[in-house]
Amino acid sequence: MDDPAWYRSFMIRSQFARRALFLILPMFVVALPGVVGASSVPVPKSRPAQVKTPDEAKNTVKPDESPAGKAALPVPKPRPSVTKAPEKTQQIAKLSEFPDEEAACRARLSAMGVRFSPVKQVAGEGGCGIRHPVRVSGLPDGVKLSGRTVLGCDAAEALANWTAKAAVPEARQQFGSELKQIDQYASYVCRTRNSLTGTKLSEHAKGKAVDLGRFHLSDGTVVDVASRPKTGSPEQLFLKALRDSGCQFFTTVLGPGSDDFHSDHYHFDLAKRRRGYRYCK
Repeated sequence: MDDPAWYRSFMIRSQFARRALFLILPMFVVALPGVVGASSVPVPKSRPAQVKTPDEAKNTVKPDESPAGKAALPVPKPRPSVTKAPEKTQQIAKLSEFPDEEAACRARLSAMGVRFSPVKQVAGEGGCGIRHPVRVSGLPDGVKLSGRTVLGCDAAEALANWTAKAAVPEARQQFGSELKQIDQYASYVCRTRNSLTGTKLSEHAKGKAVDLGRFHLSDGTVVDVASRPKTGSPEQLFLKALRDSGCQFFTTVLGPGSDDFHSDHYHFDLAKRRRGYRYCK
């Protein structure tokens, strides 16, 4: 039995529609890669996050930390460090307490390496006393001075120069050794000359005289002014050189042979005389 005409017409149209669909569908797939066949299209990999260096990370300002985001808290200024003035600066500052001449003398003592300390004004009767005394404990080249030696600065300076320019070099020349200590027998004392009644005031009473008795060397040698060493011996040549050189730095030099009062020590002082006369006996 033949199919009706309407059925055959329907089948023909259906076949035509299927063929058209197969022709159009591939074009539709190519036109829509993100929807159809998207898995076949390669997707680029995401770039790794940039790693900042420690310096960059430290300098990075977060949005909520920016100056516009909030006010910066005030940072207190660091307190200045407290430092002590060097000892030399402190000594110079103390010099301003003295007259210019006295300050200059003390500055020279410091420059020579003299160990000294200021003491209170010494006052005494009958013209005794020292207005600006110093207590000397050490002389140039590390030479120790025994006893409590209180002098005016001018006498201390004369003693320091004599030690550095005469006593120390002479010890090296005669003994090949270093002068380590000088025994001081007398410095300031309020008395007359040789403690005799009716005589003039001693230079000791003004802080301008010092008596020296023994000299100690680094090799253990002790040279005593009272020892009377043999003529031509290192000890005799050493003591003679000390006595002779004393008159270059002091105005008075006395010792053994001068009188009975100076038989065991050297007396050095700064007595003022007419026309700068020096008495060395």
